[in-house]
Amino acid sequence: MSECIKLTQGTGPTALHYEIIPVGNDWLILLTGGDAHIGCTAIGDDGRLCSYTPQSHKDDALAIPLAKKISQTFSCICTVVAGFHLDGITRAEIAVVVANADMGMVRILKVIGEKIDQKK
Repeated sequence: MSECIKLTQGTGPTALHYEIIPVGNDWLILLTGGDAHIGCTAIGDDGRLCSYTPQSHKDDALAIPLAKKISQTFSCICTVVAGFHLDGITRAEIAVVVANADMGMVRILKVIGEKIDQKK
């Protein structure tokens, strides 16, 4: 089985947890936080995208940008399965989650880039 890279971005109830798994030249990422669940699956294919979000979920805001950016940057297929839920989340907490997602993306791009460089 491929190595699973685990990262956490942020702290407390707004933290995002990532499990990043190389699958050949492609990537599978599980993104969770709060009460973990499956709220969106997004597949990026060299910048093209398809996704599924169950009714009443908003996890596509986390999954889609990550899948698209990784697939564009590394010319690969990237599947992101995301689920974050925090009861009674405030606007301020939503802003922190969004910031954590942005910073998490930067960290993941760096980690994947390093893994690809190690293969060369």
